[in-house]
Amino acid sequence: MEILFFVVVLVSATLSLTRIGGLARSINQSIFLSGLCAAVAFGLMLPVVYEFVDGLFLRTNFTDLFAKLALLLAINILVCEIARALRNPRVLRLTAGISGKTILVLTFVLALILFAFTDTPEASPGLGAYIDDPLVRAYNFAIVAYIGYLGALLIGPLLRDARTPPQKIRQVASALLAAGFSLAVVRAVLMVAGLAIDGLYDFGQILSGITALLVISGLVSAWMALRKYNTSRIRQSTLRIG
Repeated sequence: MEILFFVVVLVSATLSLTRIGGLARSINQSIFLSGLCAAVAFGLMLPVVYEFVDGLFLRTNFTDLFAKLALLLAINILVCEIARALRNPRVLRLTAGISGKTILVLTFVLALILFAFTDTPEASPGLGAYIDDPLVRAYNFAIVAYIGYLGALLIGPLLRDARTPPQKIRQVASALLAAGFSLAVVRAVLMVAGLAIDGLYDFGQILSGITALLVISGLVSAWMALRKYNTSRIRQSTLRIG
């Protein structure tokens, strides 16, 4: 799992670095920020990094809260941009609109409150060592459920786009994104199933890493489509090539 997370960090950081050139021209900021937040989120989950950073705080495992905030921001920004790319006002309203922002804030506030009542004396990335604690499980589920919610919003529009000819590369991009966000929904379901199944937490963490890699692969395919096709539905999105 550590290797998988390291790969996600490396790919996310590389993705962000490739967007730096467009920042001065006021493009690619959202994708740059999303990739950066993803790199921070998964980077903080690496045990060596986690223990070092956590040693800077008075409250043990405060690092996990920062990692989850970075993850929430990364996925929210990305879903907003994909919704713009697909020209889907409903998804955009439920992510970037007032209702979408409210859900994001409430999710993090709920996670913050649950975290405040947890008792986790030893550092543990993702609080995995305390996953049997109902409060810890609820804390983790709040984040996973939000990501699953965003994934559920996008699956339908992405699958429809994946069946839209004739731009094959764009179809592949949408299919990869749909697969990634589908796994996010599965991850949320497994989190609930984990209430009764031992050992499912680690498998869920692996799914999170695979989800991230599928989504990143979908973004790379989208950029390939932009280079190949002069006109594209995502031309006006910040997914565009700088």
